[in-house]
Amino acid sequence: MATAKGSAEIVDMADARARLAADAGEFEHAGARLAAVRESRGVSIREAAARTHIRENHLEAIEKADAKGLPARPYALGFVRTYAEFLELDARAIVEQFKFDAGYDAPVKIDAEKFSVAEESAEPQTGDLSLPVFILIAAFIIWCAWQITLTSKVSPIGDGAQIEGPAPVATPAPEPVLGEVVEAKVLEQIDPVYPRSCTTAAQPVETVTLAFTVTSSGRVASERVAASTNGCFNEAALNALRRWSFAPRTVDGAARPAFDQVQTFRFNRP
Repeated sequence: MATAKGSAEIVDMADARARLAADAGEFEHAGARLAAVRESRGVSIREAAARTHIRENHLEAIEKADAKGLPARPYALGFVRTYAEFLELDARAIVEQFKFDAGYDAPVKIDAEKFSVAEESAEPQTGDLSLPVFILIAAFIIWCAWQITLTSKVSPIGDGAQIEGPAPVATPAPEPVLGEVVEAKVLEQIDPVYPRSCTTAAQPVETVTLAFTVTSSGRVASERVAASTNGCFNEAALNALRRWSFAPRTVDGAARPAFDQVQTFRFNRP
């Protein structure tokens, strides 16, 4: 969209994301895939930490699939889910793959010494005492097996964790096929004001290109200068963009944030 003093250009990154999702099998682990998606969108670790409210060292540990650098298992998987949703990936598939990569799906070791201690501590007075000992050992084995299946699938939600039934993990689930997608559209745009203080050192035409995100409520966020022919005009371009409003991006009718949007402003010397 162009005006007398400026021009707008919304760039859709959906194709790039689709290509990246198709190459998911090429990554060493789920963390590497998250890192690749983040870097492809030009988002730094610091910016991702600020927007997900997850510490930078925890995001770095996730991208390296380093379970030792993360807190307890339910919280770690909650961080992975939040990070995947921030990058608009299939959070369930990413969490399942991360469990496998970080060793969270390893079976729990059963200490055989507990059985021998139980047998030795039971000193039967008569032959009838062997039956209670056998029942006790069988009950302990069943309890251990139940604990193993109970921890085979945990899907943290918010600050807690929801435990579901057992679900063996073989390979990551494929990316879901998106439904109807409607990209963000400009509803109201404000032309930038030409800074009089920049006139003397300005070329006949100066341009400032901004990158930004359109939130699910249609507002501008995370705006930053991507390219500029004259830094004197940067603030004027940012001030104008912050006053724009959009119809948000929707997927199957649900509002979603639109990342990697680009707007170029032209300043014609009066």
